[in-house]
Amino acid sequence: MSAVRVGIQGIIGSTNYRAAQLFAERHGWKDLDVIPLINSRQLLSAVAERLVDYGTVAWESRAGIVLESELAMRDFTFERVDELVLQINHAILIPRHGKLDRSETVLVRSHPQALIEHESVLRKTFPQLELVPEEDTALAAKLLSSGAYPSNCVVVAPIECATIYGLEVLLRSLPSNAGYWVRIFLLKAAG
Repeated sequence: MSAVRVGIQGIIGSTNYRAAQLFAERHGWKDLDVIPLINSRQLLSAVAERLVDYGTVAWESRAGIVLESELAMRDFTFERVDELVLQINHAILIPRHGKLDRSETVLVRSHPQALIEHESVLRKTFPQLELVPEEDTALAAKLLSSGAYPSNCVVVAPIECATIYGLEVLLRSLPSNAGYWVRIFLLKAAG
């Protein structure tokens, strides 16, 4: 039997990656091939073209409907197979041995939904900050790790990304994680 191919909105370490693993357990898929597709449009296109067997997409969170997903879903036909509601555990991550100058503007990069959810905590943590949207929380962590961002930059991402991408944890559990959930759909091609 060949591996079940599950496309995810995001990359390894994202909440959708965790959801794909949980869906595999729930559906008894022993051999799972997770395919990172970064954003909702790429994911839904791959599902519609049957390049993947299934796809995971974040539909809503405490902050409301994920706009990126809502807009992309208008353009594709699919079947909803299952859904999960997951508690989020985001952390503020910095490069290993990184120096952060809080007297300067701190760039905070993450998915727009995470920036909305954590904005009040971020503003209290960093008196001078600039919120910079990225397509995925885990992608922000990977790019920070690779040196793609300027020096006075942090990311908000799942805590697992610290280990996966070799980052340090500046703030382990954001107070705004309490009650922060996301609803993720498992989709397949229509028909």
